[in-house]
Amino acid sequence: MNQDIETMLTACEGRYPTRAEQALLRDWATRLEARLAAVEEIKQAEEAIIAQTVDEVFRNYPDFEKRYKNARQSCTRDETLVLRYCAQALMRGDAAYLENSLLSWMATILKGVGFTPQFIFDTYETMGRVAARELSPQAAELLRPYIEQCAMALSGKSKDTP
Repeated sequence: MNQDIETMLTACEGRYPTRAEQALLRDWATRLEARLAAVEEIKQAEEAIIAQTVDEVFRNYPDFEKRYKNARQSCTRDETLVLRYCAQALMRGDAAYLENSLLSWMATILKGVGFTPQFIFDTYETMGRVAARELSPQAAELLRPYIEQCAMALSGKSKDTP
């Protein structure tokens, strides 16, 4: 559930929601249909998005496959997981969900494996470009901030880092 809505629902237990609380729910609900349509579109395009992203990353980093055992399989698995969590966060309208459910632990693992921040950033930046090609403009725009969040969080970059 969306963190803001969950907090609001907990706060109004035992009483009726205020007009502001009702407005929060209505605002979230009015955007739900578009989010659900985008998630369905992502689901249908997942295979193409992941395959093209992996292919492009491996073209840009030709030594990667030689340095890591089962690199293509692992990269496909990890990128699929990230895309699915991005879709979940999009459906929920909740960037905190993405951070709490995936990014904090995955960033630690990627760092432990020894991937460079630039490689990680480039991988998810590539995923964003591929998704923009494979999805409708509306779905791509809804997904974009979540993929950008992944690129930043997983690479350890900040918005101020070049």
